[in-house]
Amino acid sequence: MSIPPQPPSSPQPYPQSGPYGQPAQPGPYGGPQGWPGQPPMMSQKTNTLAIVAFVMSILCGLPLVPLILGIIALSQIRNRGEKGKGLAVAAIVIHSLTIAFYGVALVLGLTGALDESRPKRDTSGQVTGSGSSKVQDIRKGDCFNTGGDLAEYQDEDGGQAGYSVSIVPCDQAHEGEAYAVFNLDDGSYPGTEKVVKIAEEKCSGTALTDYVGKNAKVSDKLEVFYYYPQPSTWTFGDREVTCFVGDPSGASTGSIRSGS
Repeated sequence: MSIPPQPPSSPQPYPQSGPYGQPAQPGPYGGPQGWPGQPPMMSQKTNTLAIVAFVMSILCGLPLVPLILGIIALSQIRNRGEKGKGLAVAAIVIHSLTIAFYGVALVLGLTGALDESRPKRDTSGQVTGSGSSKVQDIRKGDCFNTGGDLAEYQDEDGGQAGYSVSIVPCDQAHEGEAYAVFNLDDGSYPGTEKVVKIAEEKCSGTALTDYVGKNAKVSDKLEVFYYYPQPSTWTFGDREVTCFVGDPSGASTGSIRSGS
């Protein structure tokens, strides 16, 4: 007697459940899916501009470039969801501080505030020891060296005066000696032509003769010069005109002041 073949066992529609439920199904990215409703994990990359901006801020790169790159990097990070916000912020802060530092140093350098060595004076104000100083700090009777060439000031257009001088006792070699100092009126800058005209008027005449008396040395060798405010120094409060005499051919010693 033949035994009829057994019907094939019907396939199970689903994998059998384990003790913790159904086995994990393949996720859409080829890996196992996480908890229900949880998106697959994706790694974030660090924004390239943030890295570049940070490195350039440390190495003191081109002015303003790290600052601009840091700002752009923050915008990209916010839009793309990238990492690197800390690097971008650090680049902005570091470069901003660097710009502020050099800005302050420039202003202090132009005004002479960084000069460590100041001239020494006695109780009457007479210079007893040499030192660097701003042009605006020259007093009547001071002898000083300009650090330039007085012959340049004899040109038709004049020469560019330095912002600082070296003040020395008059018995030491010096290029100039101040015989009058006065201030211009406050207000907006009157213009170079008007400033020069006022300086010429007040630096000549009795201002010089009262200082030197009948000293023949002045008429024989020395020329009259003056410092006056420039538009850039006027902004920082410079109103001072300094009249002085000097020898374009070289330094001299001794004061030309009457009675010296």
